[in-house]
Amino acid sequence: MKRYILLMLVSLFAIQMFASELVLIPTKSYEDSKNLFSNPALTINFYRDEFVIATLNGLPKHDIVILDSNPWESGMSYYVVYLDNNTDKLDYYNAINSVADVLWDGGNILIIRIDEVAYGQLPPAKNDGLVRIFNNRVVLPRKMFYNTSGRFDPDPFIVSLLNQVTGTNITATVQHLEDYTTRNCYKPQSIEAQNWLKEQYENLGLSVEIMDFPMPGGAASDNVIATKLGTKYPDEFVVLGGHYDSISFSGAEPGADDNASGSAGVLEIARILSEYEFDRSIIFCAFSGEEYGLYGSAAYASRCAQQGMDILGYFNMDMVGYLKPGNTTIMTSLIYPQSALELANFYTSVTATYLPDFVVIPATFSGGDSDHTSFNQNGYMGIFPFEDVDNMSPYIHTSNDLVGPSYNNENQAVVFTKAILASVATMANMKFPPRNLVGIPGDNKVELIWDELLEIDEYRVYRDGSYIASSLTNGYIDLTVENGTLYQYYVTAIYSDTGEESIPSNVVNVTPMPPIGLPLIIDFENGAPYWEFEGSWGITSTTSYSPSHSITESPSGNYANNIEIIAKLSPFNLNLGYTSASLSFWTKYNIEQNWDYMYLEISTNGTNWTSLATFTGVQNTWIEKSYSLNNYLNKSNVFIRFRFKSDIMVNKDGMYIDDFKIDVTGGYTTQLMQIPQGWSGISSYLSPAQTQVNDLLEPLGSNLIILQDMTNVYWPEQNINTIGNWNTHNGYKIKLSNNATLQFLGSLEENKTLSLPQGWSLIPVISDCQVSCEELFGSYNQVFLVKDVAATDVFWPAQNIQTLEKLIPGKAYYIYNSSPLTITFPSCSKTQSITLENQKVIKTQWEMVAPTGNSHVISVPASAIQDFAVGDQIGVFTPADLCAGCLQIDDLTTNKALVVFANDSLTSAIDGFVNNEPFKFKLFKNSSGKEYNLIATFDNSLPDYNVFVDEGISGLTKLIIDNTGIDMPKNITGVYPNPSKGNVVVKIKNGSNAILRILNLSGQCVLMQNIDKEAVINASSLTKGVYTFQFKGIDFNETQKVVIQ
Repeated sequence: MKRYILLMLVSLFAIQMFASELVLIPTKSYEDSKNLFSNPALTINFYRDEFVIATLNGLPKHDIVILDSNPWESGMSYYVVYLDNNTDKLDYYNAINSVADVLWDGGNILIIRIDEVAYGQLPPAKNDGLVRIFNNRVVLPRKMFYNTSGRFDPDPFIVSLLNQVTGTNITATVQHLEDYTTRNCYKPQSIEAQNWLKEQYENLGLSVEIMDFPMPGGAASDNVIATKLGTKYPDEFVVLGGHYDSISFSGAEPGADDNASGSAGVLEIARILSEYEFDRSIIFCAFSGEEYGLYGSAAYASRCAQQGMDILGYFNMDMVGYLKPGNTTIMTSLIYPQSALELANFYTSVTATYLPDFVVIPATFSGGDSDHTSFNQNGYMGIFPFEDVDNMSPYIHTSNDLVGPSYNNENQAVVFTKAILASVATMANMKFPPRNLVGIPGDNKVELIWDELLEIDEYRVYRDGSYIASSLTNGYIDLTVENGTLYQYYVTAIYSDTGEESIPSNVVNVTPMPPIGLPLIIDFENGAPYWEFEGSWGITSTTSYSPSHSITESPSGNYANNIEIIAKLSPFNLNLGYTSASLSFWTKYNIEQNWDYMYLEISTNGTNWTSLATFTGVQNTWIEKSYSLNNYLNKSNVFIRFRFKSDIMVNKDGMYIDDFKIDVTGGYTTQLMQIPQGWSGISSYLSPAQTQVNDLLEPLGSNLIILQDMTNVYWPEQNINTIGNWNTHNGYKIKLSNNATLQFLGSLEENKTLSLPQGWSLIPVISDCQVSCEELFGSYNQVFLVKDVAATDVFWPAQNIQTLEKLIPGKAYYIYNSSPLTITFPSCSKTQSITLENQKVIKTQWEMVAPTGNSHVISVPASAIQDFAVGDQIGVFTPADLCAGCLQIDDLTTNKALVVFANDSLTSAIDGFVNNEPFKFKLFKNSSGKEYNLIATFDNSLPDYNVFVDEGISGLTKLIIDNTGIDMPKNITGVYPNPSKGNVVVKIKNGSNAILRILNLSGQCVLMQNIDKEAVINASSLTKGVYTFQFKGIDFNETQKVVIQ
């Protein structure tokens, strides 16, 4: 006779460590249970809210019940057996005494061990009273983001579906299944019922599978799985089901209420839904083997998890047709673990909307279980709407589980069926919010990525609770952030059909930081740069490897119980051509063995983490730990974190970390450029590893407006790219909407020679250090003028003007030479990262236009300003009175350059000079604060004389104050309407004539016409965009920008 094994609570100090043990761990709440899932010494095999059953590899501790040693090596089967007040426990003990061992007696719950190979299938003690514990790792479900906000407006489509539920159909199916007299999964009638169900689902046009699975008692009936594929998201599934097998302790096993009723409800729902299309796939299940331990559903749910199926929820139908005589209220005891609370709330909201009289009461089923548990044990949410748990059918598992006494209320079966139908149909067409939001920090930017949704108008991005932007794609780059500041983001969607906004996605917290240069060594003597600490993490001087500081999760003493806190390093880039990479640090620790842990983890997106190492137990002396990062060499964002987790009791000193290091070998050379907002010139001294400009400039995102060289353009907004590949021997003009950092990766350009044609060129700086203009150009007589892009510095040897003294790596410059020229940049002995300074801001008396990519240089000799004083300002104005250039006199002895900026063709308003417009000079006298018009005399030997030309060159010989008080008239021309969708009226207000030239954004003349006082221009043939209307009269030049819509 086998003995009973009733194992009591044991002390940590009274037992020895075994290779592995099956243990029961009592928990006070679902949160306590959930915390145990992350313990690497535990493989959770089964869980309830009040306890978990797990395989332990390590030392037990107090409050743990040891059930069995080496549990999975001897072929034993383990069960959770449920009892209730109607079950005679002693009778059950006597019934299994010779074949099974009671490992734990928890009152109404027993844990049983049995050798089913020798003794066959363990019998249940009561209905729905048996759950097999498998040697599988249980997985908790993830958050699904259902809309559980309460009642919502009924969908007429769902209402029409509910109206099709027919009680006579349900009852007819119940009667048919009852007529087999038994559906015990080990008996032939159960296979007959299986095949009949298969035929019913096939007749509905569904794809049907007979799923075989092993049973300990030998051959048995199988699962029937029917699938209706979704039209938009076929790989997302909504599952409903119930078991069709029956059992009885004596006599016939008709199983009308348990569970022909639930099987009939599932089939009726399939009959209705099979006639319609749904966004997601719907799976209808008829499980076998439920009565012997949830075998069928366990096999199916386990397979789903192994295949990675995305199941949004499982709805169980088991016993829906009994209402206690005399009761008139139809209600459900809604049974679910706390891990499925979100799905339970969803079901409650749906029923409140469509079946307001249906009473839903959350309940526990301490005396039994059903197939929803199989889904909850495999990472999916499952719920069990049960008939009144306190007044359920007394006839189940007897020969009287028949239509009439047991299945006695067709109307209740209809209501239960409608509730599941409404929930399944709602979920199958539900508009989910954006899912799996990930935030990736960058240098003064945050990149957001999420799963794509169909049939939406746009996504809306929220930062710190406030709307900041919309996006038409499933990604967004936030460029309005500051390094070192923590930001919180979520995303919503605007649905196309309703215009409604979804509930928020998951929330991510991101701290942008500048890129980390490698190799990296942090000894924590000057703080913890690049680290972000949660909770109690911080720096300590209690102990260290060298010299006096380290970091730890508990700087003030022992760590706390029941905490999970993180220290995270900012991301670094291993996609730089490195041949190897490694991480190392020194550590010592005292962490409760096998119950508290420090995890070293790595990620490529900051959301999904992989473990590199786990620390627990005692390491009293400092030891160096090292880990290869070679598997991440092609990743642009690599995150490292230490995650500490403790359980609910016993705390220790914790872990200390010092001299943290990331080492690399090989790799590209890096060139960093800080590019200012607006226009500037850029170039590289590296030959980039990636040459296509769209790839090189991709990190700039929507911040990039345009890139140009002397003849070609990359204009993302217009989908124009005639540049193609980056050329290290070219200089470029670039326009950004905000300041940005651009990182170039590649090798040093070996060919440092440029061959320049006669005239203007845009040259790079092929040097990794600053280059003297005098040394580079001084020996070449052909060099007439060199100027900065969108700035005022000039090198003009003939005029003895050298405000541009050095060429800065990373920038580009205009050069004008009188004949072809070859120059070679010198080599540098030391490589340096280059910072482009923000454009100089000229503090003027007048509001000056923003510097643009084109300019006109005017020489101002010292002799021309002798009548003025230091501190005075000379401004150059357009005919529209815009100040497009300014010179502040800082001395009266040196020649100077006055740089005048062109109109920006990418903006909608005139904001600079247009070609052939005359200059107008003004003087601001600092001593008096008065403003005067100036009369300018020009040097006729210079090419462009007294009108503006892109990259023009002029020279002054004299400037005198105009005492006549006569100024050039303003607003001589008029253009309306502006913007225009067709005809445009142009008018010369002084009644004279003018020639009108209309220029596109590229500066090409698309129309020329003589205007006699007034004319109507047909602009309908022009493509949409911004055009320049340039008027040239006998005594005036005037320009206006016009928008053609």
